[in-house]
Amino acid sequence: MGEPDRKTLTWTITLLAGVLACYWAFPRAFPYFSHNWQLNREEARTIALEKLRVLGELPPDPYVVANMDDNAALEIRLHEARLAGEEDGGSAELARGILGWQVTVFPQDAQPKDWAYRATFAADGQVVALLKGFKATDPGTAIDDAVAVARARELLAAEGIDVARLGEPRVRHKDLEKRTDTIVRWVDPALSLGGRLESGIQVTFAGTELAGFELIREDQKPDEIAAKVQPIGIFSNLSIFSTFLTLPFVAPVFLRRYHEGEVGVRRGMQILVLMMAAAVVVMFMVGAGSTQGQNWGLMTRQQVTFLWSAQLVVLFFFPMALATFLSWSVGESLCRERWGSKLAAFDAIFQRKWDNRTVALSSFRGYAAGFAIAGGIFLALVPMARFHAFSPIAYQFGPFWQHARWPSLAAALFVMIFALYMTLFGRLFLLPWLVQKLGKVAGGAIAALVTSFVFFAPVIVLPLKAGVPLWILSSVASVALFLGTDLLTTLIAAFTSTMLVSLYPFVLAADRSLSLHGWIGVLAGAVPFLITARHLMSEKTFTYKYEDVPPHVRRIAERERQRVELETARGIQSSILPQLPAQLAGVELACTYLPATEVGGDFYDVLALEDGRLAVAVGDVAGHGVSSGLVMSMAKSALAVQVTFDPEVPAVFNTLNRMVFQSARKRLLATLCYALIDPVKREMRFASAGHLFPYRVTREGKVEMLESVAYPLGVRESLEIEAHTQKLASGDLIFLCSDGVIEARAEGSEEHFGFERLEKTLGSLAGHGASVVRDKVLRTLEDFTKGAEREDDLTVLVLKMP
Repeated sequence: MGEPDRKTLTWTITLLAGVLACYWAFPRAFPYFSHNWQLNREEARTIALEKLRVLGELPPDPYVVANMDDNAALEIRLHEARLAGEEDGGSAELARGILGWQVTVFPQDAQPKDWAYRATFAADGQVVALLKGFKATDPGTAIDDAVAVARARELLAAEGIDVARLGEPRVRHKDLEKRTDTIVRWVDPALSLGGRLESGIQVTFAGTELAGFELIREDQKPDEIAAKVQPIGIFSNLSIFSTFLTLPFVAPVFLRRYHEGEVGVRRGMQILVLMMAAAVVVMFMVGAGSTQGQNWGLMTRQQVTFLWSAQLVVLFFFPMALATFLSWSVGESLCRERWGSKLAAFDAIFQRKWDNRTVALSSFRGYAAGFAIAGGIFLALVPMARFHAFSPIAYQFGPFWQHARWPSLAAALFVMIFALYMTLFGRLFLLPWLVQKLGKVAGGAIAALVTSFVFFAPVIVLPLKAGVPLWILSSVASVALFLGTDLLTTLIAAFTSTMLVSLYPFVLAADRSLSLHGWIGVLAGAVPFLITARHLMSEKTFTYKYEDVPPHVRRIAERERQRVELETARGIQSSILPQLPAQLAGVELACTYLPATEVGGDFYDVLALEDGRLAVAVGDVAGHGVSSGLVMSMAKSALAVQVTFDPEVPAVFNTLNRMVFQSARKRLLATLCYALIDPVKREMRFASAGHLFPYRVTREGKVEMLESVAYPLGVRESLEIEAHTQKLASGDLIFLCSDGVIEARAEGSEEHFGFERLEKTLGSLAGHGASVVRDKVLRTLEDFTKGAEREDDLTVLVLKMP
């Protein structure tokens, strides 16, 4: 037997074991489930509208809400009596009231509290309640007690209810603002569960009008029941808002990896859209039933349905879909190289490449594993009675889909949303992330522990702490399945096990339509396998490849690579530009260079010559960016070499002009201001080729622009340059800059900093040190531009004569 055959046989045995476990364990884990479930939702609605007419005429064109009704408190009391050995012959009768249907009739545009009629049925079709709604402010006179009892007996007899064995009724009155209501109650001591409940039946009159009847199951210690149920409510709400815990966790990782070009969003967006579309359909199907009992101010019943459904889509399903989108994007990048094979079958589904063994095997073992997990859960619940713990059937139906006309479809869509969320966050993202940081064993253990409490529990167990080991083991099974198989297997297993736990009771229903929906739900997880079953023994496989990632991801990665190269170029350029000392040959120096992009076009230098003079240069290659930076680097290097051989002004300009003219084929121009300063003679010979003229600032505050006109470097093959001589005095400031200073402007403004502001600022700084002058000019410039992004490179060089 080959390896493929052995795997298929192993998972076939796993599937059969899971099926047998579910079949044997479910009725023992949930002993109070009604196997005689003969009434479906639509039948309950039809019967209710007929029977309620005994109480009066129904409103025209009513808004009818039919939803599943459960009595968790009653089931808890039944379990407690069973565990205490106090179960009696009335337990089976009481158990009929655990699950059923409630049908409420509203007049058009009525508020939720102003319902007109309500009918409640047990799962087997027993009428539990027929009620007519009255407002507390409706007027009426009190009915005579004897008349009330007689009319009550007549009503119950018409419904086939014999109260003769229950003896004489109790009659109670309830005084309201404008009327007195009368309640006629018969108590059944045989259904008291050792005094835990008061059971019976009561008929109510609103004044003299009949308000209907209902079976009563009043708990004698409601505070005790509330204390038992409260932790479940808290835990469920925490699970519902788990996405607000997961989003801040995964979002920063996504943003960092997206910025680095490691993640894409195409597949994640497809998943998000799929989940949101499913959420909208689910809420359309279940919105009316799910909002029963809610009251939002002055809104009508229909408005409550619409607004609550919309709110749930936005505040509940969308954050979940967003967390799933982020989890796929990050998790895919984490698994891409190390665990790429785990993504193959899942990605093939989205690429519609189903004709291979990879998808077929993953689908089959996911379905088999789902049955095994569900069977394991049911088996684990059976012996819990020994530890005085149990799982109420009232909590095993999902919070939404039982209200739908097509519960199997609503359940499949709802469970798909949660399976994607739990699997992609808990297994695809969190697990590899923790394994990467902590190792396989520790990372897997922490991932299983965290997701045991962050997500919805597979079953609710009372007391709540008794279910913790089961939740952890279920999560461990999912983690082990992902580590041992792949993503699609784990996802289908999560979907199938949840569908089994939630819809298996429908399979056992006596009603054919409910049973059909149960089977549809149970078999829904097998759909991928049924489509690909013929390829299970084929040799064709599907391999996940990085190239399958959306093209824009590679573009982001390429941009990131370019950014790194530009940062490297900037570092190299920065190393070319000198770090000037505070003083050279007695002259104070201060300089700042601020490029507009990673690689700038400005350059500067101050070189000490052997004869005591200083060679000073500030240049600007047109534009900024890589091309300007390359020419700048060449010009700076050429300047250093030329000054070593011949520092005189004409020689420097001729050499640099020739270099720029020959190198910049597209006539990329450069400007240059160059000067030779003699600190002893206090004399400066200088020239400017298209660059801003240098400034001389005397001790007295006189600002003098030292003019020198010539073509920029690179315009002509030969450059005619005339050197100028300027006498200097002690304390004089020489200020050189690039046009990034003069042309600076505030965001959205057309006004430049300009020469006038610069000269005014320099005049106020006469006699100050070089660094003070530089810093003051830059602060004034910053105040003027209001921190706007620089449009050009900026260079400032200040010298102060000794």
